Amino acid sequence: MPKETTEVTLTLEGLHCAACVARAERALSAAPGVEQALVNLATRQAKVRYDAHQTTVENLQTAVHEAGYEVTGWALEAPPPPPPEIEAQTLKRRFLLALTLSLPVFLGAMVPPLPGWLGLDPQLLAYLLLIFTTPVLFYSGASFFRGALSAARHGAADMDTLVALGTSAAYFYSAWVTFWPRTVAPAGQAPGLYFDTTAMIITFILLGRWLEVRTRGRASQAIRRLFALAPPNARVRRDGQEVEVPLDQVAVGDLIMVRPGEKIPVDGVVVEGASSVDESMLTGESLPVAKEEGAEVWGATLNHRGFLVFKATRVGRDMVLSQIIRLVEEAQNSKAPIQRLADRVAGIFVPVVIGLAGLTFLGWMLWSPAPALTPALVSMVAVLIIACPCAMGLATPTAVMVGSGRGAEMGILLRGGEPLERAYRLTAVVFDKTGTLTAGHPRVTDILAWEGWPEDQVLAWAAALEEKSEHPLAEAVIQAAAHRQLPLPPLSAFEAIPGMGVKARINGQEVLLGNLTFLEREGIPCRDLSPHQERLAGAGKTTIFLAAAGKAVGLLAAADTLKPGAAAAVAAIQAMGLKVLLLSGDNRLAVEAVARSVGIPEVLAEVLPGDKARKVAELQAMGEIVAMVGDGINDAPALAQADVGIALGTGADVAAEAADLTLIRDDLNLIPQAILLSRRMMRIIRQNLFWAFCYNVVAIPGASLGLLNPAIAAAAMALSSVSVVTNSLRLRRFGRKGPLS
Repeated sequence: MPKETTEVTLTLEGLHCAACVARAERALSAAPGVEQALVNLATRQAKVRYDAHQTTVENLQTAVHEAGYEVTGWALEAPPPPPPEIEAQTLKRRFLLALTLSLPVFLGAMVPPLPGWLGLDPQLLAYLLLIFTTPVLFYSGASFFRGALSAARHGAADMDTLVALGTSAAYFYSAWVTFWPRTVAPAGQAPGLYFDTTAMIITFILLGRWLEVRTRGRASQAIRRLFALAPPNARVRRDGQEVEVPLDQVAVGDLIMVRPGEKIPVDGVVVEGASSVDESMLTGESLPVAKEEGAEVWGATLNHRGFLVFKATRVGRDMVLSQIIRLVEEAQNSKAPIQRLADRVAGIFVPVVIGLAGLTFLGWMLWSPAPALTPALVSMVAVLIIACPCAMGLATPTAVMVGSGRGAEMGILLRGGEPLERAYRLTAVVFDKTGTLTAGHPRVTDILAWEGWPEDQVLAWAAALEEKSEHPLAEAVIQAAAHRQLPLPPLSAFEAIPGMGVKARINGQEVLLGNLTFLEREGIPCRDLSPHQERLAGAGKTTIFLAAAGKAVGLLAAADTLKPGAAAAVAAIQAMGLKVLLLSGDNRLAVEAVARSVGIPEVLAEVLPGDKARKVAELQAMGEIVAMVGDGINDAPALAQADVGIALGTGADVAAEAADLTLIRDDLNLIPQAILLSRRMMRIIRQNLFWAFCYNVVAIPGASLGLLNPAIAAAAMALSSVSVVTNSLRLRRFGRKGPLS
């Protein structure tokens, strides 16, 4: 039975650290038919690709449950990340209760004169501290125990395990001392109580989680804004009546009316009216775009002044907005190789920490002067608390989430984590010429005729041949003939030779149209033609030659105009220290003329379409890490071969681009911005992982040696997670202060 590959996005509950991510991924990957499972700690979502003939969503839910987590929702179309408000409110409530009860515990334990001033007996004080601490541990901290028990039932350990072990050890030791003080301290000596340790650990970690959830909510704002762009309803003309229907009931072919100031609900083509439309929410282009009959409109854009009626052409998941959201989701739910390493480390980190905590306790008991139990317990608790791997799990996904969201706002769509790492290491950028650096719409600039042929006849015969050709200059030649209103002769026996030209018969004569190589191959004398080509190519023009009855009878030259900002974009890329090359199938002189005009020093010219990927591979074999910039359609093989494919697209074909980076706007200045964004994202990720690992490397030995109070350790651990997310949020400011900030 053939495979039926399906993708589903599961929303998970109970994930707290990178160890949770590793365990959930292992459980999902072990389910029958699962090809890939990626769990994202920042979004609390799992993206699973599986064979629908071998497993079901119910099987996946069971696998998650057996791993100790729960599936709270699923969708074939990935939903936006779950709103953080409910989780944040729950954490805030538990934190405020813990804070209220922890303050008197802290003051009673850490300010020795205070109980005396209040006239409290030490034994009574111990009972009061026990009473205040109990709800902090078992109500405010209940989620830690639930998570630890769930992990234990499945033979695993995670952050909740560390917190539950540390806080309960301090609590139950102190409770024992409260009721039986003489078992740990001689008569006349007050035993040590650590209720404040338990209470402050719970309080600090809840504060950290609350702040983390709030900052995580800010990190996912970009994709939430994308989901909120489309209007909920559309005004549709059906059976001559105007009715308002929910957006999901709009069908392809419906006639939709949009009044001034309203959002366009779906993609379509205007059939009545004229207006200007603000497309900045999709393309980033600030100026409104004029729309009249036959123009394409995109869902979620804003109609300005006119009244429009358009026919729906793409709805639901086929809309441009939906395609963009899918690309952003792919990036946010993907994993860079560096994150996979962090997840693997975190998967074994918690058991190692528990072992280190046990060794710490044993070491203090064996080598510390009596009474050894108290310092042994305190040091063990500090090790357990300081080593929670939350920051490791959040280091990469938060940066990718914020960075890809910011990129989408700018018109840069990033496909996943692996291209992100490759873009960070780029050494060379290869540009296609036609349609990439140039506008891709050449016009005929020169017509030369020989052998007694008039210019109009050369143009008319060339246009007749180009009508059936796919040559880049075909449209320019046809338009030039139409402009002169020339009748085109009928032809027969048409044949196209890729990369060379075309031939056919007109009025019984064999007629050729193409480059000099083609004419030479067909036995046409070309010795006197090269100077014409060199002169025109030196001016950046492309030439094609017309031959009839075995002789060259004329040539046509066409020029393509550079896109605005081409030279500035190339200069910006070179300023980053990257090598820039120009790759084209056009003749060398024409390619060199364009290269000179934009400041590119190296060209690869006269490369057939099928050989572009080979040229990219040759650069890679020389040790270059290559980005290929093309239009995403006829450059698809080269884009796929490159380490990073960058497609210049329009909103209509954005999902069809076979590239790692897709630019919604046809704006060359977005290319250096995209490379800089990937560099900035990788720098943030490396900073996050560096501090997360360094924090543990430094803190665990300090805690083992008794240099860290457990409450201080809890505060440091909580703040490490918040600092990672806050550092990632700096990406929201990328590009706001200047063109390359």
